[in-house]
Amino acid sequence: MATGSRVGAEPEREVLLVVNRRARSGDSAAETAFETLDLGVGEPRILDIEDPATLSARIQAALTPATAAIVIAGGDGTVNSALPALIEAAIPLGIIPLGTGNDLARTLGIPTTAAEAAEVVARGRKRRIDVGSVNGRYFVNAAGIGFSTELQELPPRLKGWLGPLAYPLGVLRRWRDHRAFRVKVRGGGIDCARRVIQVTVANGRSYGGGMTVHEEARVDDGTLDVLLILPRPLWRLILSALSFKRGVYSKRGPVIALRGAEFEIRTRRPNPVATDGEVSTSTPAEFRVIPGALEVYVPDDAA
Repeated sequence: MATGSRVGAEPEREVLLVVNRRARSGDSAAETAFETLDLGVGEPRILDIEDPATLSARIQAALTPATAAIVIAGGDGTVNSALPALIEAAIPLGIIPLGTGNDLARTLGIPTTAAEAAEVVARGRKRRIDVGSVNGRYFVNAAGIGFSTELQELPPRLKGWLGPLAYPLGVLRRWRDHRAFRVKVRGGGIDCARRVIQVTVANGRSYGGGMTVHEEARVDDGTLDVLLILPRPLWRLILSALSFKRGVYSKRGPVIALRGAEFEIRTRRPNPVATDGEVSTSTPAEFRVIPGALEVYVPDDAA
């Protein structure tokens, strides 16, 4: 893991600060980040987010030869929307986590307070991480098929009030309406067909607002982790909560854990696929990992 030099070694370099003021932590955290973000290159240029669908194009249009880094003050969805521009630009990314789950920040060990996260960027240590792709759509945390896609419909106000607690509440609200489905996962050494309620394909270690995909998962290991959640009574899944939190699964439990770099997932009928919390494509879904596609700022003690 390489240690980068401090951003702004050349005086003429600049930083582009992308701010999602609609994220859970709102304007106050963004302003704190702005005040703390001392990168030695003068005040950052601010790019306010209005429509996430146009974010990548707006970042590309805002970049100049002097742009030394892109810092995103927002949630995982904001980072996801920016991925095409970030990967194409090949410029280091700083993260100020202002969202609900902040799973990428958890994976990288980035503090959740704006001031401390800005200090991580200012210290300048960088690390290359993988990015996942499904049907050509990038994701940095996880993609979900099945029950999790229904949770994306949670009211934004509920997420704002409860933060990560909104997800388990959403599970209880929607449990009666969910249906199991047949899925086939093939390729990259995987050949599995099962009846499931949920498929999660994770690039990072943390997903779903703080769950661990697998105890051995890393965001730079060149593979994707696949979790198949089998149909079980709700009480059995609740008893398995610690397994989901730690990423440790027993052979008799409701989870099948797989791992591969490139594979296809098929269902009998097209099922929506959510990438980093937003429905973006559907099955059949071709997954692959792109090793070292993104350079990010990490804490000095990052594993």
